[in-house]
Amino acid sequence: MKSTWELPEGYGQKFVIDLKDNKKHFRIVNGLALGLMILLLALLALLLWEGALELSSPQLPLQLLVMALGYVAYIPLHELAHGVFMRRCSGRRANYGFTLVYAYAGSECYFTKHDHRVISLAPVTFWGVVFLALLFLLPAPWRWVAYLWQVGNLSGAAGDFYVFWRLGKEPDTILCQDTGVKMAIFDKR
Repeated sequence: MKSTWELPEGYGQKFVIDLKDNKKHFRIVNGLALGLMILLLALLALLLWEGALELSSPQLPLQLLVMALGYVAYIPLHELAHGVFMRRCSGRRANYGFTLVYAYAGSECYFTKHDHRVISLAPVTFWGVVFLALLFLLPAPWRWVAYLWQVGNLSGAAGDFYVFWRLGKEPDTILCQDTGVKMAIFDKR
């Protein structure tokens, strides 16, 4: 089965993952994000302590500015990566937007389980490789900036990790309509 714009006959809604309005989903995703951030910042403290990363005082204002601008650019670029894969799987451009808590890419397409799991992890995988490469390519005083971008990448993808995991428990016959922060899951009745 391929991703489709029409819900196949005999399919009905099985459940909804709502990362904005469902308090349980919201707490799970934000708890996971916080946990990942704490773990990765603790590792950063250890790396700084061990000298694997170093803070460079003379460049600190510039580094902080670059880090902040990188975060601002990263948010739409993360969603653009979702959108590229949504378009690849559906043949149509994704919709983009912001809520009070989340930026999102969405589509009215019914994605297969496989396609949606790829869409879910595309940004964290792509940007994870980019930030890892920067960690090794940048001069030592700048590596902590790339590391903190990676922290944002991994903790910011908590919703993507949750959806990937949740869909992994479902049969391959499911279809997922991801309109942004809400995913309706359909299956054969």
